[in-house]
Amino acid sequence: MANRPKSAQCTAIPALPNRSATPIPFRLSTGDWDVPLAALIAAQDQTDVGDGLRATLPLAGRSLIEYQAGLAIGAGATHVVVLVERVPAALAQAVDRLRRQGARIEIARNIPDALDRFHPEERILLIADGAVAAQGAVDALTAENAPALLALPDIQDYADFERIDAAERWAGFALLGKPALDATAQMLGDWDLTSTLLRRLVQADAARVGAINPSGDQILPPPVLATGPAAIGAIETSLLRRADPDAGDWTERYLHRLLAGPLVPPLVTRQVDQSHVAYGAAALAWGAALFAAFGLFWVAALLLPIATTIASSARRMARIWSTAAAPSRLIDITRYAAVLATLILLARVLAAEGGWGWWMVAALIPAALLGVAALGPIVAAVRAQPTPRWLASPDALVWTAPLLAVLGGWRWMVAALAGYAMISFAERFIAAWKSARMCES
Repeated sequence: MANRPKSAQCTAIPALPNRSATPIPFRLSTGDWDVPLAALIAAQDQTDVGDGLRATLPLAGRSLIEYQAGLAIGAGATHVVVLVERVPAALAQAVDRLRRQGARIEIARNIPDALDRFHPEERILLIADGAVAAQGAVDALTAENAPALLALPDIQDYADFERIDAAERWAGFALLGKPALDATAQMLGDWDLTSTLLRRLVQADAARVGAINPSGDQILPPPVLATGPAAIGAIETSLLRRADPDAGDWTERYLHRLLAGPLVPPLVTRQVDQSHVAYGAAALAWGAALFAAFGLFWVAALLLPIATTIASSARRMARIWSTAAAPSRLIDITRYAAVLATLILLARVLAAEGGWGWWMVAALIPAALLGVAALGPIVAAVRAQPTPRWLASPDALVWTAPLLAVLGGWRWMVAALAGYAMISFAERFIAAWKSARMCES
């Protein structure tokens, strides 16, 4: 990589002219982990097809700049500065979305403007135009002392990245102090900011963090330099992979993966807000309760699983974007209230036909679920063990109910659901009791 004009292309880094005899304070004098982190994202280059900025390339219903900002915020950046000469409508909309989600993000039209937006003692995470890396790699970089940079092996697979030396290329992410940015800006002239900064960081013997295996024990997805639409596919695939949860009960891990998973790509592509999807799930659940009020329990039993699938889609959509807020817990409670209303309506019919004891059986279901929810955090705090996936949950009972109703009718369905919930409560109670005994001993 060369210290070059913005339009130039190069493969090696020659020496920089010495424009200042003053030593450049590239290293921070205080403990880096006590210094706040900010981010500077370059957003000035056009795509390889010349139809807009790289930063505004569409990505899973949003834009590349939102993903880059999410990486910085995920690594601990308290605010983000976007360096861009002109602000197209797509970039302005992306910045507005980030701000609505609570991110502190500013636009700087030139380098002096960008410098004014950083505190003198802040560490700065520099992100090159169109560069994307795994969150784990960015986290490892920001855990280093400044200056530091992400590096890749100099092989053909990473030919799009700028070369540092004969052995490595720059992955597009660097960590530096505000004095280093100030000093580089003073001698910049017509040269490109990121290329010049990189050269000076290399001269300052910046630490190099492997972008693919920073910890030495876990291989991460390789960085991508998104120069155009063709390069965005790998990033989008990685993003959509986030939708599948690593935790959850058997419905979330298996049923919803098959049913809710395919709904996510078209929803995010059409930029549907996940909160609207969650509201739709709650509305459908209350529609099921309304059918139950008219005695149409089979319709309700079929609609409620559909509502849980839609709600799972909303949760999966929220997981795709690290800066996006998950649907409110209040929306889930509203949906669960509709399930409870349906159960009460069914219990009223069963009690009218078979006696008041059915009220007691039906009441065991929400009582046991509340007990499971209350004991879960206690067990998790004492024993760091995974929760059994078979435990009862509102969604698990909703999916189990239609099958039990087909096999044994409404009475056996309610009795079996109560048994399932009580067994789950007993498991959590025993786990909590054993944990308490372990603490005493």
